[in-house]
Amino acid sequence: MTFTPAMATIPLHSDHHVRVGLEAQLRQCWAMYNALPTEANRYQLVRLERLLQSI
Repeated sequence: MTFTPAMATIPLHSDHHVRVGLEAQLRQCWAMYNALPTEANRYQLVRLERLLQSI
């Protein structure tokens, strides 16, 4: 099979799957933060919220 550059540049039809995955991670992080409110858990929450806003 030969590699064609066009195959590497096919855009995703939407960011839906990425958003769904990030939202699931965010729910998990909220649960962890509620159970154990540490700086590390808070950092993960902020990071995921910013990623979601950037999509």
